[in-house]
Amino acid sequence: MAAKHDIVVNELDYKIGKLIKLYISSLERNKDLESKIETLQSELEVAVKEKQDLQEKLKTARVANAISSGEGSLEAKKRINQLVREIDKCIALLNN
Repeated sequence: MAAKHDIVVNELDYKIGKLIKLYISSLERNKDLESKIETLQSELEVAVKEKQDLQEKLKTARVANAISSGEGSLEAKKRINQLVREIDKCIALLNN
């Protein structure tokens, strides 16, 4: 009877040890994945900022091209008005 109990206890001990190892492995994997997520999020933020900067440069280039070629004066006026509004906002923020 004691031998049966020893076998059951040994099996339980083995299974518990295995579960603990799996749990620790899962924690380490989770930590690695969280680190990877943070890295990817920061890379995404940089890429989004770069995209916005490139879009702004493209708008500016299009307006400059439209002004130099004499076409698209309406677009150029809209862009200039937008820039003036942005400048006014910056000035207002500086005055506060």
